[in-house]
Amino acid sequence: MPVHPKDNDDVLWIAELGISTLFLYREQRFRGYCILSFSAWDATHLEALSEEAYLGFMQDLRTASTAIRSALSPDHMNYELLGNTNPHLHWHIVPRYKTDPRWGRPIWEEWPRNEFKLNRHTLEEPEYALLVEQIRAALGARHPR
Repeated sequence: MPVHPKDNDDVLWIAELGISTLFLYREQRFRGYCILSFSAWDATHLEALSEEAYLGFMQDLRTASTAIRSALSPDHMNYELLGNTNPHLHWHIVPRYKTDPRWGRPIWEEWPRNEFKLNRHTLEEPEYALLVEQIRAALGARHPR
């Protein structure tokens, strides 16, 4: 099983779930934006997963999104499984708020996606730490580890 780095320039580790790893994305234009990365092996498409792995990944998605919703109370949630620039199974879990800059539209539309690192909305480290702790606390209430 590949080992995910706990933190790097793109993500901060939140928790290991059943078959995946939950990270807070450092791009926080959408408060609580997380990445749920399949951990078991280097899968690139859903149909490559066994039934058991698929169900585990979907359960982790549900667990993660429930915790994020509980911790941050978004108005809506977006889920995207793209794999264009990083060909590995990972969900983008994007809490949406009526006050966000793209409310009512996809987050990528008319947005220079490949330049995200140049246009990042970053936080101070204590703000990241607070988001991570809020989501971990919500996970702990539903999914103690």
